[in-house]
Amino acid sequence: MGLDTLSGGHLSHGYCKPNGKKVSASSIFFEAFAYKVDPSTGRIDYEQLEERAVDFRPKILICGGSSYPREWDYARLRKIADRCGAFLMCDMAHISGLVAAQECLSPFDFCDIVTSTTHKGLRGPRGGMTFYRKGKKLGKGGAVVNDADDDHQYDLEDRINFAVFPSLQGGPHNNHIAALAITLKQVATPEYKAYMQQVKRNARALSVALLARQFTLVTGGTDNHMVLRI
Repeated sequence: MGLDTLSGGHLSHGYCKPNGKKVSASSIFFEAFAYKVDPSTGRIDYEQLEERAVDFRPKILICGGSSYPREWDYARLRKIADRCGAFLMCDMAHISGLVAAQECLSPFDFCDIVTSTTHKGLRGPRGGMTFYRKGKKLGKGGAVVNDADDDHQYDLEDRINFAVFPSLQGGPHNNHIAALAITLKQVATPEYKAYMQQVKRNARALSVALLARQFTLVTGGTDNHMVLRI
């Protein structure tokens, strides 16, 4: 279950066209259902999201998108995922640079799985990363469950690793791995943080200028680097 593409989600999160045509592997091979934004505000309707999630009972609830200019309420999403018994996954591909620079909310405190590309805001080689939790499961509100029995332990490591190799991928591109290591070293520097701060300031300045000229923006502004005009 993911954000509808027309609401700012990514088509890889289970998107189906209005005529029902399935357009990505996530909708072709899995039963997918979308949640949407409130059309009057352009922001995610968390009340409707929760109602749909409780009714649909997804095995995985996906947050993150390709054109959503506002912060995500990860704490609220965690509660919704817990209520319907789903894993909570964040695709932070489009905001990973801001997350790394601590210029937007981090999904790592609340999500079971986090994915990202490496060639957008991170400025690295084309590729991707998958992070997953190990050990004790997160409980309500993101707290770690104290029980140590198997029912409260994550089993994601073997499942995700097997899904990547040998199920989907083969030989690694070692040159890309080396380039990614350099990228992440650069991301950890004060210079990179200053760069992302300026990116965010630029987006905010552009949104303010457009609004002053009577343009209409999706959600009325931005919390990240995206400025979307209606």
